[in-house]
Amino acid sequence: MHMFYSMNGTLADQLQNHLANYGPPMMNSQRDGGEDPRMYMNGSSASVSTSNGSSSMGNDQKFPSYKRMAQRRKVPEGELCAVCSDLATGYHYGVASCNGCKTFFRRTIVSEQTFICQYNGNCDVNKNIRCACRHCRFNKCLLVGMDAKAIQNDRDRIGPTKKVKMSSGSDDEQATTPHRLQDQEIIDQLTQVEGLCQELRRCIIPEVTGVTHALTSPCLLFETTDLKVDTNIMFKELYPASMNDIRMWNIREMRICIEWAKTFDIYQRLNLFDQFALVRNFAFAFNLLNRVFYSPDHGPDKIVFQNGAFIMRQPQQQVQLSGCRPIYTRQMDEIMIPFRKLQLSVSEFATFKAALFFNPDALDLSAPAKTEVFEERNKYLGGLFTCITQKIGIPSGVQKYGSLLMMTASIQNILAQNEENMQVMELFKNWEVDPFVKELCMKRA
Repeated sequence: MHMFYSMNGTLADQLQNHLANYGPPMMNSQRDGGEDPRMYMNGSSASVSTSNGSSSMGNDQKFPSYKRMAQRRKVPEGELCAVCSDLATGYHYGVASCNGCKTFFRRTIVSEQTFICQYNGNCDVNKNIRCACRHCRFNKCLLVGMDAKAIQNDRDRIGPTKKVKMSSGSDDEQATTPHRLQDQEIIDQLTQVEGLCQELRRCIIPEVTGVTHALTSPCLLFETTDLKVDTNIMFKELYPASMNDIRMWNIREMRICIEWAKTFDIYQRLNLFDQFALVRNFAFAFNLLNRVFYSPDHGPDKIVFQNGAFIMRQPQQQVQLSGCRPIYTRQMDEIMIPFRKLQLSVSEFATFKAALFFNPDALDLSAPAKTEVFEERNKYLGGLFTCITQKIGIPSGVQKYGSLLMMTASIQNILAQNEENMQVMELFKNWEVDPFVKELCMKRA
């Protein structure tokens, strides 16, 4: 049995690495002689000056014109972002725009990134799906007049330089650094895709002939407006789930898993063999995590599906199969209840899933792909750390971040137990596993 998810080094190594990259600013308590949150960074103090030793004031004097002009020129109340129609926060690079589009444009120019559109450059760009296609979003930035020459490279470059933000009073306020700006865009994109997945769950999903067909078809997440609502999955009342309910939701979640995976640029660049390897390694985990995270809270002893079907801690007779070990109690105790105690947000959940998905140790993943996947996983681990700590601060955030990473062992064990159950079903024919689910989830002999 291969490992579902392996950590790179110890948990302490992971935490120390992210603390080094995403350290907080000087807080009020520090200036008053209180505890310095940077004590958590590798046991040494951290500098709050820029990499060249100059203060942020020095840079303002060096590049005064555009910055000060933009500060004086305020957008009228209610002005919308020219790119995505979200509420504009100011004139950024010459255009009334929101913080999200401002940051996206700056990062794209400074990093010299190039993007490819899957839909011939005709994607809609609005506040609900602005992160769906970066190619079309960047072209829209240029079309509305964002000026790349207005970007001040010394100030805006993506690298080790940190822009210190003095606290206005909250000890949990976090620094606005290039790392955090980059992470925030990642978090925003994952959160919007999570919303699209919720929309797709309510739709009739077109049938496919197999996993390859699903992988090579256009992504359904951007076509939900063209799909009909599935009345069979709408909530009507709570009722004990049957095996048919579980079968239906297993198929639905694994189809959504593939559509979700296709939204990642790096995943699209992998060959079909590596795409299959990654999604096979994660599909049932995707199913399991969504099952417990989106279960309406009817107490700690019940998992509830979107249509009202539920599974009890002591599973009802309808969902018990001879020879199969029950795993629902473990799903509740080791995943659902901890998620609720941690008060996991949708953004944190979405970023956590992405970090688990990009597993360089996935069975059958090619050697060249392992390196890319490893780097991608670290990107989402960093995003998860930022997502948590920017809201609750470093000390509490470290604990929550560590608790989530520690849950991966339980998730792995539950998945292994589920695979054993599927092998029992296949051997004794006490339940017919759907061919699509079998192709996607059962490991090859």
